[in-house]
Amino acid sequence: MFPQLNRRDIQWDLQRNGGSVQATTERVLGGRGLERPPPSFQPIQPPSSSPPTRPAPSASKPSHPDLITRYNLASRLSAASDPEDSLPAEEIPKPQAAWSQSKAERQALLQKRREDMVLAARRKMEQRDRTREKGKAKEL
Repeated sequence: MFPQLNRRDIQWDLQRNGGSVQATTERVLGGRGLERPPPSFQPIQPPSSSPPTRPAPSASKPSHPDLITRYNLASRLSAASDPEDSLPAEEIPKPQAAWSQSKAERQALLQKRREDMVLAARRKMEQRDRTREKGKAKEL
């Protein structure tokens, strides 16, 4: 922003005023200039321009690749009826809007809603994949 200023001077001013960029900018734009840092001031070096290397995920700790596995919904997925036989999302009755006084009941209700949303998204994705496959088969 201010190529005419020394980076070390800017870092010193930012450190002095608690990191307030606005105060430093006002000081520069107001023509007051920035104080020289003492020789003992060691500014924090910016990270190198090379992209950070991310450690490879450890093979010993298995990650949950999908939400079905993460929330242990495989049994509900296999127990669910065929998606064509199930009600569309618009016809599913909405739960009551009133919250329970019991924390455990509220937690169970929220968990069930989360599971239902994950399963509904799964069914929707599978339906979309089936229609894409049918569309590709017709093109050939």
